[in-house]
Amino acid sequence: MYTLSGVSIAAGVGFAPAVTVSRPGRFNTEDKLYAIDPQEEIDKFQKKSTQFANRLRQIVNPGQDRIRDLFGAAAGFLTDKGNNHDIIDLINRGCSAITACKSVLLGKLESFNHSKDPELLNDNKEIKSLLLEFIGSLHKRDDSTVVLPNLKEKAVIVAENLSPALFLSLDVEKVQAVVLEFGRDSGHLGVVLRELGIPAIFGVQGATSIENGTKLLVDGNNGVLVVDPEENTAKAMLEKLDLFHEVTTDDSLINVTIAGAVGAIRQLNGNSLYTTHGLGLLRSEFLFLGYDHEPTEEEMTEAFAKLFKPISPTAPITARTFDFADDKKPLFRVHLDDQGPLKGYGAEVGSRLLKKEIRALLRAACGRNIRIIFPLITRLSEALYLKNLAISCCHELSELGIQHGSYEVGFMSETPSSVLCAQGISVDCSMIIIGTSSLAEYASAPRPADIAFTPALAKMIVMAAKAAHEAHIPIGVAGRYAPRIELLPFFYKLGVTYYAVDGYQIGRMRNAVEQLNLDTQLEPAFDLELYNEVMNLFTGKELAALINRLNMH
Repeated sequence: MYTLSGVSIAAGVGFAPAVTVSRPGRFNTEDKLYAIDPQEEIDKFQKKSTQFANRLRQIVNPGQDRIRDLFGAAAGFLTDKGNNHDIIDLINRGCSAITACKSVLLGKLESFNHSKDPELLNDNKEIKSLLLEFIGSLHKRDDSTVVLPNLKEKAVIVAENLSPALFLSLDVEKVQAVVLEFGRDSGHLGVVLRELGIPAIFGVQGATSIENGTKLLVDGNNGVLVVDPEENTAKAMLEKLDLFHEVTTDDSLINVTIAGAVGAIRQLNGNSLYTTHGLGLLRSEFLFLGYDHEPTEEEMTEAFAKLFKPISPTAPITARTFDFADDKKPLFRVHLDDQGPLKGYGAEVGSRLLKKEIRALLRAACGRNIRIIFPLITRLSEALYLKNLAISCCHELSELGIQHGSYEVGFMSETPSSVLCAQGISVDCSMIIIGTSSLAEYASAPRPADIAFTPALAKMIVMAAKAAHEAHIPIGVAGRYAPRIELLPFFYKLGVTYYAVDGYQIGRMRNAVEQLNLDTQLEPAFDLELYNEVMNLFTGKELAALINRLNMH
C-alpha cells in the first residue's frame, strides 16, 4: 500500500479496481485505398494540408532565401486550388485521402522532373520528400485518440488526460472515481464529474503506471490516492462519506433566483436540488458529447423531456444551446456554416443542428415556458440571426400542429466583444447571463486566466450589467465566480437577480443569501456609483479593498 497526491476536483470517496484509458501503442501504417466516408476523408485532408502548409511557412528563417522559397513552394503546391480540386474529386469518386494525394500530388510533381538542371531536380526531390511527409501524416490517428474500455463492473478510471466527450461515452454508472495525470481544475470534465457526483483527482504523477486491476481508494475530499489499500481502511473511509446537504427552505428570505447549472446529469431522479429550484443553466452539449452520431431531433426531444418533466412548474428552465468550443468536442462530426452570420461562430455549431436543437427544446417544454440562451456571441449579426432562428423554429412547429412550449431568448455575455456590444444585443432580449469563466479567460488573454477576481474581469462584468439595466432586463451570472460568497454584495449592487451554480453549491448559496438579506436587508439594484468606481480602479489591491468594504456594510 502506498499513496499519491494530486488536486481535488470532485469531492467524495471512491473505491474500485483501476482501469486505464490509454492511447494506442502504435499506428496503423497500411494504406487505406478506398474511402468509407468521403466527407470524413475530405475533412481530414483539408485540415491536415492546411496545418502542414502553415507549419512549412512558419518554421523557416526568412533570411534563408533558398530554404524559405523551397518550403514556400511545397506549401503552395499542397494548397494549390487545382490540386485540391483534383484530390477532392478523387475522394468523392471513392478513393481514400492517402490514395488521392499520392495520385495527384506525386503525379503532378513527377511531370516537373524532366528538367536537366541539377538544382531544379534536387529541389523537386526535396519537395517530394516534404509531400511524402505530409501523406505519411494522413496515416496517423489524432493524438487525442484513446482506447476506451468496455466497463463490465465498477472501476476507477485512470488516464493521462480525458475529454468530456470520451468520458461520457463510458458507462458512467460503473465509474466510481477518476484519476488523471494531467487535467485542468477549471476544465469542463471537472464540471461533469462534480455534477455526476464522481470523486476525482487530477495532477497525479505516475498514475498511469498503476497496473489494471489494482484496487484504488480515491479520496476526492483531500486529493489523495491510496494504491492497493487494506480492506478495513477502504471500508472505514466509505462509511464516513457524508452527502448531506442542508438547504434553506424559507423562500421569503430569498430575493434572487438560485438554480442549478446542469450538464452531464441525464436524469434528475428526484433530486430536489434541481426539481425544486430548477435548471438555472442547462449546458445542453454535455448530454450528447458521448453520442457516436449526430443526435436526431427526436433523440434530443426525449432527452430534454426527461429533464424537464420533474421540474416544479414555478421553477425556471433555462437551456443554453450547443457550445462545442475548447475541450467540449463531440464524438460525432459537427457541420458548420460556410457562409452567413454564423460562419466562424465561436460555439462551433452550425445552423442545421442548432435548428434541430431549438425545435427539440420547445417540444420538450410543452405546456410551460423555457428560456433559450445562446452562448459565445461576438457580433450583433450573430445575435439577430439566432433570435430569428428561434422565431422560425416556433412558427414551423405551430404550422405543423406540433405542441410546444412558449419561450424567451437570452444571451451569454462571455466575450469582450459581447460586453462591448451588450447595449445592442440586449434589444428584444429577455436576459443577459454573464459567463464568468469564459469571460475571465478572454479578459486575461494571452496570459492564462487568473484564479483571482481581476480588475479587467470586474470592468467587463459591470459594463454588461449596466447594459442590462438600461435595457430593463434581468442580469444573471454563471461560471466560476457565480458561487463566490464574498462577491454576493458586489453582484447585488449590480442588480444581479439570477445565479446558475453547480447543484452541490445551491444550499450554500441560499444560506449565504438568506444571511445577507437578514444582515443588510439589501435589494439587488444597479448602482451607478459602484459602476463608476470599478471603471476607475486598475489594481488588484484596489479591487480587493472595494470587495472587502462591500462585505463590511
